[in-house]
Amino acid sequence: MSRRPPHVLITGGSRGIGLAIAQLFAKNAYRCTLIARSENTLKSAISTLQPLPTIPSTATQETEPEEEHGYSFLKLESPTQEADSNSLDQGSSTPDTSSAASHAAFQHSYIQGDVAKGTYFWGSQFGDRLPRPTKTTPHHLSRIDVLVNCAGVSQSTLFIKTREEDIDNIVNTNLSAMMIGTRFLFRHGYLQGASEPKQKGDKSSPVIINISSLLGLSGGHGAVAYAASKAGVLGFTRALASEYASHRVRVNAIVPGYVTSDMTKALNEEQLRQRIPLGRFGTPEEIAQAALFLAQNEYAHNCVVNLDGGLSAV
Repeated sequence: MSRRPPHVLITGGSRGIGLAIAQLFAKNAYRCTLIARSENTLKSAISTLQPLPTIPSTATQETEPEEEHGYSFLKLESPTQEADSNSLDQGSSTPDTSSAASHAAFQHSYIQGDVAKGTYFWGSQFGDRLPRPTKTTPHHLSRIDVLVNCAGVSQSTLFIKTREEDIDNIVNTNLSAMMIGTRFLFRHGYLQGASEPKQKGDKSSPVIINISSLLGLSGGHGAVAYAASKAGVLGFTRALASEYASHRVRVNAIVPGYVTSDMTKALNEEQLRQRIPLGRFGTPEEIAQAALFLAQNEYAHNCVVNLDGGLSAV
């Protein structure tokens, strides 16, 4: 048999913080599925991930994994009946060892699409690429152990000059898409907690890690919509942590300060560094280390981890 590697799904995983998280998780033998809008950047991102070790399976595989876009995935039949929207566990529990799936299927993959499209993306594009688990369909490929909500867009415009469509785009991408996507994954069995409150079972539990921003705590000049959306991420994290704790689903958030990335290129780094007690921007890799800690520490729940070089203290 081949042991199923833990599966991490990362929105906004093709660059910046999301890519750094994927790279670190891949080094730690997680199977990564990345979501982003650009297929070219997704292909490039996948090529930087450390491949998973190939562990031969003794099981007979009737359906050969199909090669597409440079990675393997196993074709599963999509269910004709929609999963129970009120169920946290869409079937009997399945151990981490699988005789139904070949080791070749457990490789890094990507799904191209825009999470800001909400239900359309998750119900169509996502569901077509990662089939919904059911009681009769093995979920070795579809089950998600760690969800990292990292997709986001930034803004640098005075509020009075901000267009309504820009506000909609920022709030939809940074907050609404996060809530709609997470709800979809719960409803359709990708994220499986205990079906009954405080049910005993496997020690491992699904983990959700939401990426917020220091501006969500402190606000910022020229970033009203962005700050509001990131503050909403923290509210979403706290409330979800309370609602799903008894079902053994851990929910945490990371609050980065200024991090070297495409989103901060336009900022005056020299001027900002003078305000940061540690005197520098953070790196995506430092944010990734916090994400890995939150994923692996079984007692980490309802945590909000500030990584801002001390800026929130001044």
